[in-house]
Amino acid sequence: MTPERSSAHPTVLSAVHSAKTLNTLLAAACVVVIVAGMKAASGILVPFLLAGFIALLCAPALFWLRRMGVPNALALLIVLVGLLGIGAFFGGLLSSSINEFTRLLPSYQARFSSTAAEILDRLARLGLDFGASPEEANPFDPKTAVGIAGNLVGSLGTFVNNAFLIFLVVFFILVEAASIPRKVEAAFGESPDLEGQVGEVVTAVRRYLVIKTIASLVTGVCIYLGLMALDIKFAPLWALIAFLLNFVPAVGSILAAIPTIALALVDNGLEAAIAVAVLYLAINISIGTFIEPQVMGQGVGLSPLIVVSSLVFWGFVLGPVGMVLAVPLTVITRITLDSNPHTQWLAVLLGPAIPRKRRRPEPDPAAAV
Repeated sequence: MTPERSSAHPTVLSAVHSAKTLNTLLAAACVVVIVAGMKAASGILVPFLLAGFIALLCAPALFWLRRMGVPNALALLIVLVGLLGIGAFFGGLLSSSINEFTRLLPSYQARFSSTAAEILDRLARLGLDFGASPEEANPFDPKTAVGIAGNLVGSLGTFVNNAFLIFLVVFFILVEAASIPRKVEAAFGESPDLEGQVGEVVTAVRRYLVIKTIASLVTGVCIYLGLMALDIKFAPLWALIAFLLNFVPAVGSILAAIPTIALALVDNGLEAAIAVAVLYLAINISIGTFIEPQVMGQGVGLSPLIVVSSLVFWGFVLGPVGMVLAVPLTVITRITLDSNPHTQWLAVLLGPAIPRKRRRPEPDPAAAV
């Protein structure tokens, strides 16, 4: 009996290892198929994701109005009118600023040529000769400007269509907001684990979105006031871009500063461009490095490396909107993985750094004597 058992053990172990390898490969294949499907359906998926997150932001105001005794229909109407007003304000500001900017964009070609010639001349005097003429270094090509204007108009039309769909989905989500928990309970039964998991997801995502929205709004207002004080053109447009791109962690504030600094360099000179760069740096350091982390507390429970990697991943899958929603989507993924014992190790890898456990000092024999 013993030889048979000993000879059977290697076969059983080999079968177990083969099954684990096969399950891992199947899981990886499923992930690839899901990601490919999300990328293919991003045009439909993105508006619904945006609608879900917007509804998540609007739901507390709706529930607060109900608790204050406002009828359900009137409370919903107030929230939706407020949402429409905010969207119309930002949409009108963005549309007018973009139209004026694209109209004046070709005129910046000559200005940039003289500015580039002056900068190249200064660098050549310092011994840094790049061998490029101002014409070669000039990115303001009129044909390119016309193409940019056409693309912006087309993007604006697409945005208007998506905005209507988003608003419609937000309306129906808020209509059924109170009954969604009861539907989930009726579908899956009473499950404290599921209820706690859903509550954790909603709390974490809502906390992040609220704090990030407030921080982005403060950033946009400070950028607007600073640019107006420096007499920089299109200050509302750059402030709105700073507000929107502040939702993109790590790189959003840098991307928002580049066009403003370039325009200040062309319109107002090198000193104004340096002042604008200092303005962006001071605002983003004060809000993004000191104020925002203090308000957010422990943050969103993600590793900084995962935050940057999620920008690339979700940007590849869902486009530019995916970069804005990268952190909330990754938080949802981490909490979902943490609820399953088989995937908890992935949630640990996505989470923040785990502090090392301090070793207890060994007792000193001489001290004991």
